[in-house]
Amino acid sequence: MSSLDAVLAQYEKSQQATGGQGKMSQDERMKKYFALILGDKSNSGTRRVRILPTKDGSSPFKEAWYHEIQVGGKWQKFYDPGKNDNERSPLNEVYEELMATGKKSDKELAKQYKSRKFYIVKVVDRDAEEDGVKFWRFKHNYKNDGILDKIIPIWRNKGDITDPDKGRDLIVELSK
Repeated sequence: MSSLDAVLAQYEKSQQATGGQGKMSQDERMKKYFALILGDKSNSGTRRVRILPTKDGSSPFKEAWYHEIQVGGKWQKFYDPGKNDNERSPLNEVYEELMATGKKSDKELAKQYKSRKFYIVKVVDRDAEEDGVKFWRFKHNYKNDGILDKIIPIWRNKGDITDPDKGRDLIVELSK
């Protein structure tokens, strides 16, 4: 059996197993992930969220690195095994190769392959508590005006907002 035959057989098997339905629907995704998205007809709104405490008392904000690449006209996030797990990362290799040429055009192109820091935190969406625990992923902001930069002053002024008894919900205001 050739490599081509093996790949095609694997693909056919996976299509039969999932019936071609391997993708998660938007409704299913929204039950697992907290996203700051307004509806098509809304220009503004608010979302209430409670950040959950960790079992060991560590920071609830876990750092992770992702590549953001446009695929088929949509921005997709790809986990960076190089920065997260110290493993080989083809996208990082492309970035490094482009940066090494010294050409201005290659350095500009390399920006597309550079991974960025994100934070992931467990939350309860107060507007959809029946969905249970969700994950909120947001990008680190190097200008110090991102989501985490807005949350930290609340923490400093009010204490541990994840405390089950004295904690606080965050109200996020959204606008287009």
